[in-house]
Amino acid sequence: MGLERKHLWLMAMDLPEDKGTYVLIASVPQLKRIEIGRLGRFDIIPGHYAYVGSAFGSGGLRARLGHHLESIADPHWHIDYLLQVAQPVEIWYTTADRKLEHHWASLLEKAPGFRIPIARFGASDYHRTRSSHLFYSKRRPPFRWFQQQLVEQFEAIQADRYEIAEVKSELRKRNSGLM
Repeated sequence: MGLERKHLWLMAMDLPEDKGTYVLIASVPQLKRIEIGRLGRFDIIPGHYAYVGSAFGSGGLRARLGHHLESIADPHWHIDYLLQVAQPVEIWYTTADRKLEHHWASLLEKAPGFRIPIARFGASDYHRTRSSHLFYSKRRPPFRWFQQQLVEQFEAIQADRYEIAEVKSELRKRNSGLM
């Protein structure tokens, strides 16, 4: 996937500029060994990865996720390193005005079918913990399951889903002159 296509994803993204919390789901088709900043070298096995993050800076969700989807050449956050070998497939997000990143990470850590592949990934600023904000699942995790967990554990929090496949379809239509 070239940088031009990733730039088009950002232009086509219809994510809010509001602050919020997100789960970026990415697929890895084959075994890869990568270096992830100071964390070290890791084997990334085929399957799906769910990265929990928050976007409370300028530009909110659109800016943060736009950065992740478009900047693979100069990685800044741990997820940027993973996205050099992983294909983003969808984003689950909320525009709740409080940070839910640790709560959502805890939810995924306890969920059946998920495991932590790399300790402290995305959570290295929390020096007293071995927790992670990256979770591995052999199969693509279902958004309906995540929504149900939010209803059960966080009364007033609802999540929306943004499928990156929809962006690809929109880009194909745009490039073929159908739009």
